[in-house]
Amino acid sequence: MPHIYIRRMLQPVEPLLIISHTFPPYRGIGGRRWAKFAKELARRGHPVHVIHSAGGKDLLGSLWAADVEVPGIITHPLPQRYPTVLFKRPLKGILEKLAYHFWVRVLPLLVKGNWYDKSVFWEKQLLHTCRALIAAQDIRKVVVTGAPFRLMAYVAQLKEEMPELQLVADFRDPWTWSEVYGQAGLNAEAKAYERELEARVALTFDCLISPAPAIVEHLRHTYGGDPGRYVLIPHAIDPGELGAPAAPRNDGAFRMIYAGSLYGAHEADAYLDAVMNAFAHLRSAHPTHFHRTRFDLYITGHDVGRYRERVAARGLGEHIRFHAPLPPKEIFARIAAADLVVAFIPSFNKDFLGTKFNEVFYLRKPLLHVGELGLVGSTITERKLGASVTVAQLPEELPQIITSERAIEVDPHADLSSYLLANVTERLMQEAL
Repeated sequence: MPHIYIRRMLQPVEPLLIISHTFPPYRGIGGRRWAKFAKELARRGHPVHVIHSAGGKDLLGSLWAADVEVPGIITHPLPQRYPTVLFKRPLKGILEKLAYHFWVRVLPLLVKGNWYDKSVFWEKQLLHTCRALIAAQDIRKVVVTGAPFRLMAYVAQLKEEMPELQLVADFRDPWTWSEVYGQAGLNAEAKAYERELEARVALTFDCLISPAPAIVEHLRHTYGGDPGRYVLIPHAIDPGELGAPAAPRNDGAFRMIYAGSLYGAHEADAYLDAVMNAFAHLRSAHPTHFHRTRFDLYITGHDVGRYRERVAARGLGEHIRFHAPLPPKEIFARIAAADLVVAFIPSFNKDFLGTKFNEVFYLRKPLLHVGELGLVGSTITERKLGASVTVAQLPEELPQIITSERAIEVDPHADLSSYLLANVTERLMQEAL
């Protein structure tokens, strides 16, 4: 008998349960999206309960910790369980390296399916906490965001016990149809098991949402049913963290900035080589511009020691500079003062507009996308928000941009109001909750 989906809209002060493995104070970009929505929902009077991983002391320090200090957000951290050494980089010392090799051998024997999923040991504690909260707080709406994706499969079990629950699955990234989050390294049996879990989620949850149009279309095409179950909920612009507009500069300097994670290790090496080649070309062909140009990189979640050494070896350490990550208000102030914002996007993410793009668009700063042309590059160029070049083109194109031989067109009147946090949250409430 086909499943019948009945959606009841979120009422004025109705409680909500969010399950997000990464969430402040646990650092990581994975917690940003729902920290923002939780803040806005709590401001509107909804008690927002959040189950997340407690992480370890070395995983604390979220850049969005202030967002979850709003009254009405109640967090319920659970022990991580998963071995940190499997995703910590770089590994330090012989003990960490031995532990890594131990878990790489042992974990596939203990876990069915994708043993890279950080929530593989979460099922018992997660369901116990969910049942207790749902009963005590009279919760009827539950949002689960992935990756890690197995969280969704665990929560799907609650639908059998409590069919009145409305379950919303938020796919921040692709699941079984991609090669990220360990999917590329799985054998056929493990991949089949993950597809079973995904299908169970898709056919059990009341609503499937994503910030990426390609994900929404893939899920709709694969699992069908009521088209209204599949909803695009973009990443939101939070004006509160953008700060005041930067004052005009007239110091002759050219400032470039990169802020965020640096995904795709092998492609990241190619990006850095291309940047260094561009600066080397600038040094020889346009020495005056070279001495006035600075590229500051604020990379989150990655050790940059190796990159810094490579830059220093080329004699470019004063011009290509790596810094520790900064809180949103501080980093956006630097973005607002920059002449060019650079976005390195690996090929597997070329069709996924991440969290940082809408803020850069809102600040009306020229954005240079570096990578294969896809939805990211085409969106930037078609909406006149920046330019797109491949890694191979960068050594030639970047010096032309720095010297103003090539202009980057930015539409100062682009309407981004639909991406503001309040408006995206309203859409979330109307179309998904």
